[in-house]
Amino acid sequence: MGIKACFRTSIIGLLAAGVLAGGMAAGAGTAAACPESTASSSTNSHSYASRQPQVRPGATGKHVLALQLNLRNRGYQLTGTGFYGAKTLAAVRAFQRAHGIKDSGIVGSKTWQALFGRMDLGLTLGPAVTPKFGIQPGERDVAKVNHLGATLKRLYPTESGWAVRGGLYGPEMVDMVKRFQRAAGIKASGIVGPKTWSAMYDVISVSGGWGR
Repeated sequence: MGIKACFRTSIIGLLAAGVLAGGMAAGAGTAAACPESTASSSTNSHSYASRQPQVRPGATGKHVLALQLNLRNRGYQLTGTGFYGAKTLAAVRAFQRAHGIKDSGIVGSKTWQALFGRMDLGLTLGPAVTPKFGIQPGERDVAKVNHLGATLKRLYPTESGWAVRGGLYGPEMVDMVKRFQRAAGIKASGIVGPKTWSAMYDVISVSGGWGR
């Protein structure tokens, strides 16, 4: 798929996401994935990658989670715990060696650029505005719950906890949100508010999940 075609797909995906964020429609539509690009930084994610903080072994939080999910999407056996431990270190060092980067395990500018700096913006550029609505466990607003389900699917595409059952934000989805919150360093209440939405969108962006 060329860059122009990729952007057309991305724009359609962003418009659909904007409609969902406004609570006007339901569904978890997905966009076709776009390839990594060697084009100029105006069409790829170089600038975004350059703004990421340095991450070291022992670190915790959303940046570690985003790193783990990016590596998971590349085939490394990581689940996304939000803790930079031995398994993550081994994966990072293997990735660094494969990309001609000193395998220190420290994720700095060169490693972030190799991880997603050359990805097309269609993979890393999500909706400009995060949802303004909150979601409490037990929520039955179909549009809101579907939007949360679509977001969780981008984070955990091979799992089933994001599935919307009867338009209810029920126990299975709540458990998955709590899991995300713990990994991202957010109080694991299951309540989806501004902090959780923001962290979800950031992690999806760094892991290249907007192209699904």
